[in-house]
Amino acid sequence: MRAIVIAAGVAAYGQTFTGSFLFDDEPTILCNPTIRHWATALAPPVNATSAGRPVVNLSLAINYALSGNEPWSYHVFNLIIHVLAGLTLFGILRQLLSPSKIANGLSIAFFSALLWVLHPIQTESVTYIVQRAESLMGLFYLQTLYWHVRSQEATRSRQSSKTRAPFFATISVVCCALGMATKEVMVSAPLMVLLTNRFCFAGSFIEAWRRRTPISIWQPRVWGCRGAWTRPSRNMRRRCA
Repeated sequence: MRAIVIAAGVAAYGQTFTGSFLFDDEPTILCNPTIRHWATALAPPVNATSAGRPVVNLSLAINYALSGNEPWSYHVFNLIIHVLAGLTLFGILRQLLSPSKIANGLSIAFFSALLWVLHPIQTESVTYIVQRAESLMGLFYLQTLYWHVRSQEATRSRQSSKTRAPFFATISVVCCALGMATKEVMVSAPLMVLLTNRFCFAGSFIEAWRRRTPISIWQPRVWGCRGAWTRPSRNMRRRCA
């Protein structure tokens, strides 16, 4: 099933690798000196879509190191992000809708992930390079939920739960922090974690709060970091020659 999801994404967007830079791609990529040096990759300029989003700027720096001003690697990276998000959604739903919990749960998870990958509403976030801010944030959002669900499932299990649950919860917090440094919409992720606890693992909000793992209490604290990351660099206000 995972292979089908991957193949569907490649079939849908594989012809976009030769697409050129458009609109905000120019100030964010072609006229962005910070992506040309690793020392400045986490300090995006104020006049770019990546302003206040250091993880996005770092990803563009990786692409610049691979292909410079040639757009193919940027498009490949966008597609990889999109497909990984679809696979992560599949993993979340497979955990929550396992055959032991609901009939045809695996099929629901598969077709939901396939719809995610192929739905036309996703086109802009895949083909328009700078919109990776949206898709990359979405990937970290889903990864936050996925690893949180894994930690809750590990807590239920009697096998190795003492080591696995905190480990999975730690990954969830890291993904949440990376998402906060990617796009502002990520601030709702800790709330979604609480709602996931409430409706999937607990019978009340009080119980949902009690079921949080020790490390999960740090998730809301990355909200405070969001303010620091959204302060864009004061320099590098350059234009294309």
